[in-house]
Amino acid sequence: MKDAVPGPAADRSRSRRPAEMLDWLAALFAAPPTVEFVASHRRGPGADLLRDLARDPDLAHGAALLREALAGADDDRALAARLGRSFGLLFEGVGGPDTVPPYESAFRQGSAWRLFQAPTGEMEALLAERDLSVSPAAAMPADHLAVELALTAHLVATGDDESAEAMIRRLAGWTPAFADACGVADGEGFWAGAAILLAAVTASGNFTSNPSQSTASA
Repeated sequence: MKDAVPGPAADRSRSRRPAEMLDWLAALFAAPPTVEFVASHRRGPGADLLRDLARDPDLAHGAALLREALAGADDDRALAARLGRSFGLLFEGVGGPDTVPPYESAFRQGSAWRLFQAPTGEMEALLAERDLSVSPAAAMPADHLAVELALTAHLVATGDDESAEAMIRRLAGWTPAFADACGVADGEGFWAGAAILLAAVTASGNFTSNPSQSTASA
């Protein structure tokens, strides 16, 4: 089966097309940012993307928080390390009570932040229907945010509009609460901005077929 999770976030921001935008978000939440990602989003193609997003009234707030977090005095390597530590604190359980689980199971209504609930099995089935799976190396449940975004990017890129729209509705049902939790717990502001941007993108629901292939490894 093919892997449905992108690698660490690097320079995935050259295109503004819907599938690649979703792929960029998937990579952002899949793993801590690399030094290359930080450099690109400070003064390269990633910085151009963030400037473009900041011009959209619906996306401006999240983009502004990302740009502010990237504008510090640290060099690229030091900033990547700092953002990596905050990634671990927020999303990998290192932060204890301040952890924000990036899983649909934790945020589906009535779940009380429990993991491995119904969304995990539902996503496993959706992936299997398309001969996709989560790489064992990724070590994440199928309802991880990055997996859901990568699958959505794949569906948009391959022209499966009906399934893509269903996935966007699925994401829109839980990412606002996820963004709220990131806003409370993230002291750096970077991940809060990314989550706010994510929630705004999924709330827009403005995704159409794209003849080009997604950059995800789906």
